[in-house]
Amino acid sequence: MVQVLIGVLVVALAVIIGLFVYQRQTLKRLADLEQQLAALKLSQIDTRLGPDKVKALMGESLKSFTELRERFDQKLQPAVKKAKEQTAVLSNEAKTTALFTINGAVKDLAAQVQKVEDEYQRINQALDQLDAAVKDQTAALTKLRKTYNDYGRKLDEEAFAYGESKAALHDRLVSLEEKFERFATIANQGDHEAAQEILDDLKAETAVFADLLDTVPQLYKPLYTTYPDQLSELANGYQQLKQEHYNFSEDDLLVKIQDLAEEQKFALEKLATLEIAPVKAANEHLAPAIDHLYEVMQTELDARPQVAQLLTPTLDHLAHAEQQNRQLLNELDKLSLSYTLNHNEMADARGLNEQLRQLRAELTEAQQAVDAQTAVDSQVLKQLQAAEEALAAIEKQQTEINHGVAGLQEDEQRAQKALQRFAVTLKTTKRRVESLNLPGIPQAYLDYFFVVAGELKKLSQAMDRPQIDMEEITKQLLMVQEDLQTLQEKTDELRDSAELTERMIQYAHRLSVDHESIEASIQKAQTQFDQYEYTASLETIGTAIEEAEPGAFKRLEQSYFDEVDHATN
Repeated sequence: MVQVLIGVLVVALAVIIGLFVYQRQTLKRLADLEQQLAALKLSQIDTRLGPDKVKALMGESLKSFTELRERFDQKLQPAVKKAKEQTAVLSNEAKTTALFTINGAVKDLAAQVQKVEDEYQRINQALDQLDAAVKDQTAALTKLRKTYNDYGRKLDEEAFAYGESKAALHDRLVSLEEKFERFATIANQGDHEAAQEILDDLKAETAVFADLLDTVPQLYKPLYTTYPDQLSELANGYQQLKQEHYNFSEDDLLVKIQDLAEEQKFALEKLATLEIAPVKAANEHLAPAIDHLYEVMQTELDARPQVAQLLTPTLDHLAHAEQQNRQLLNELDKLSLSYTLNHNEMADARGLNEQLRQLRAELTEAQQAVDAQTAVDSQVLKQLQAAEEALAAIEKQQTEINHGVAGLQEDEQRAQKALQRFAVTLKTTKRRVESLNLPGIPQAYLDYFFVVAGELKKLSQAMDRPQIDMEEITKQLLMVQEDLQTLQEKTDELRDSAELTERMIQYAHRLSVDHESIEASIQKAQTQFDQYEYTASLETIGTAIEEAEPGAFKRLEQSYFDEVDHATN
């Protein structure tokens, strides 16, 4: 029973605590709403909407002000009063048993307070905007009046910088001042909304006018002073240069100068009516166009002394190259009778001759134009410079061709000496073989010997032709030289095999006294020797000796080669 009672007490205590907390939260919420309402400074709004303010307003500003007064009196103040009363009622009820039924009313009150606060802010902001407009317009009255006075004084004092544009600028300034007076009248009457519209237009138009005051002198100065002087100088310079028989790479220069002068006048006319876009376009075109005409004339002035300096030396250079090419062709004609020219030397030389012929035609035409005073000097200068480059390349190729054929006769003489040397070497080799007094010569050696002899004969025949091909002869010389070297090696091998075999057979006969088995090898080796198989014979007898007396073959072989080395040194 006691436990049940305790449980009931605990539950009751929890309920009481919960009710207390809920009540405190509700009262706190209502207190916050009351503070929100108290923060609304209605008296300040009432003062700002006071009757003394109405006297300074008219038109749309008065209408807007009256609407704000009505919203304040008929909507905002009653709503604030009602919300305060409702807050007091709900605060009292929150302290009674009605606490459990006012939650919805508290939420409705919070929404109502938020609406009141929003309306308060809207009215306050509208008044701020009206005050700002009044302040802005008041400042503008002073500032714009001074600005327009300054503009008028600037136009008077610096009229020279504006030329014919001054009249249009003055008219536009008068228009601005008239609009300003309308703005001042309306602002002073209190119709600040209408005044603000005019002021916004005035600010935009004044900014445009200020830009014109800065831009027009920048456009006017080159159009009035720089370009006319330059165009006059170009026209006079053109006439003077034509009297001195200068010609130009572009036609109708005088017409172009006159066209630019017309464009300059047109731009001044447009500037006088403040049409800035076409004037800017004209300025952007005139400056580079005038510079280009100066460049065209200056190019010819610079080119003439260079042409005078280069023309004669270039013609002399051409004549020298022509003479060299004639000599080269004559030399090639002579050489072609005795030698085959394998690298298109003749065709290349004729090609150079054609290039020289073309250069001669071009430079002759240029010289005639210079003499007739019809030449465009800059074009002639380019021709001369190109001709010098072409002549340098032609002379380089002439030198290369000449060097390529210059050694043909010397090469032939060296080839003749080599042929004679090879013939002597072949005869000497033949005598060496004959001096060996061999029973016969191996067929393989004879075949190789006759191949080399045939190559030498073929080389001799190639050298005896009326027109020889030195490249082909050089290849044959190298081949014969290599094959002769091989023949020498084969001859040495033949000699060594034959003489060593004879020595080995003699030594084997001495060994046969103690080694009867060697006799058969002696007979076999002798048979091979008689059949010209000297290498096989040496191998047969050498093997037999090595078996009978190890090391003897190497000793005898070394002794033989020592004798050979001593004999050749």
